[in-house]
Amino acid sequence: AAPAPARTPAPVARTGGGGGGRDARATGTTLRIGGWSSGVVRGGQETIDACRDAVQWSGPDFGQEDGYKMRTVVVVGHDYCGFGQFATLPVGTVVTVETPREILRYRVYARHLTPGRGTPAHGLYWGDLTLQSCVGPDTGFSYLVRT
Repeated sequence: AAPAPARTPAPVARTGGGGGGRDARATGTTLRIGGWSSGVVRGGQETIDACRDAVQWSGPDFGQEDGYKMRTVVVVGHDYCGFGQFATLPVGTVVTVETPREILRYRVYARHLTPGRGTPAHGLYWGDLTLQSCVGPDTGFSYLVRT
């Protein structure tokens, strides 16, 4: 895994309403990758297994991450629930997160694949945002920095 590059946060003021996407709620957080979107909720394994939303597994609230202190937001989802792209995003892909307070933009700077599903991820969370999902028999990670 590569260390997080320097970042320059630049949140964009939220304009307009929420909505759209899988289970996105106007008062919640929505993650967008191109034309695809999903609500994001905090939770553990039961929430992930429910397959309704992307799940914030660990880390601070969005917008409070700090790559210098390894305060990485980690969002996960099962590949068979439609979240497999989390692990395979091309470097340079822009991901947008809309919170009730602001719109944040992140850019993929690296990816990592580790053997096995559900393997321990200690030391595998980097950058401002890590997206994690299984890829076939393995677990993949996309590392993003806030732009």
